[in-house]
Amino acid sequence: MSNRLSRRKFLGNASALAAMPGSWGLLGVPAGSAFLLGEGESASSKTADRIVDLHVHFDEKNPKFIGDLLKLSDRLNLTACLLTPFANRKVVAEAAKQHPKQIIPFGFVDLDAPDVVKQVEELHAMGYRGLGELEFVKKPYNDPSYFPVYELANRYDWIVLFHTGIVLRKNFDAPEDVASGRMRPIYLEEIARRFPKITVLGAHCGNPEYEWAAEIARWNPNVFFDLSGSSLTKMQGRLAEFQKIFWWSATEWHSAEWTVKTPNNDPSAFIKIVFGSDVGLDEIESVVNQYRALFDACGVPERTRRMIMGGTLAQMLGLPD
Repeated sequence: MSNRLSRRKFLGNASALAAMPGSWGLLGVPAGSAFLLGEGESASSKTADRIVDLHVHFDEKNPKFIGDLLKLSDRLNLTACLLTPFANRKVVAEAAKQHPKQIIPFGFVDLDAPDVVKQVEELHAMGYRGLGELEFVKKPYNDPSYFPVYELANRYDWIVLFHTGIVLRKNFDAPEDVASGRMRPIYLEEIARRFPKITVLGAHCGNPEYEWAAEIARWNPNVFFDLSGSSLTKMQGRLAEFQKIFWWSATEWHSAEWTVKTPNNDPSAFIKIVFGSDVGLDEIESVVNQYRALFDACGVPERTRRMIMGGTLAQMLGLPD
């Protein structure tokens, strides 16, 4: 969805984030903090500390957006999965070719558009790596009318990012054919099982249906979620509760093919989370800080933290060192 900064402010999160202790850059913390690159680091260190952000929306209203993103990428060692409206597909495809370590093109399509299949085929021909953020659907995600799109994504071995859970209301004075119930995380289970070559990513971890989201991820090796959106703000005083949601660390209560999409065989249940920001470029550092607060509250192991912040997506996408 366009204008993510407006969504963030609409939800009232920006001021809360800015007030959080320890926020980087925005609060004057010098470079060299965790996940930031210091002088003299090796290429392997840069790769290990790379942040891969699943959830960066191309800002159609900012003519300097690509340049601003590249500057941020250099400063934070960040690779952006750039969620791109179909109308902007060419400019992002070209930028991705020029900067393959910094921009990974993902295409936004309307699942209800009459020519959506042709759009997906064109995006694939242009080198796009997946779809997202799919949202505002007229039917539940698992409706058979959407299967032709999923069949293509399955053929392409793509990552597909779905909005899950509550969604904002854009128009207060006009009727909207929008319902959060069509975008529940439960619908991703059928997609993941019918189309096993799709890596299914759920934005916002189903907010507020976190338990459904986690349980679906637990039994499906091709399902992951990000924690973008309001969740880490509204739960900032009780982040440890996520241990009750992602509860199966070091147990046998998970998919037998646990390592299919995460070949490092990480025993932590939190390995089913990936980093996603879903904010304007100037707020991404604050979301990084929120994830770090979650890791500390839940005692997430260091190697799992690295996988969440970039390692898992880097493996899935085969990103260059």
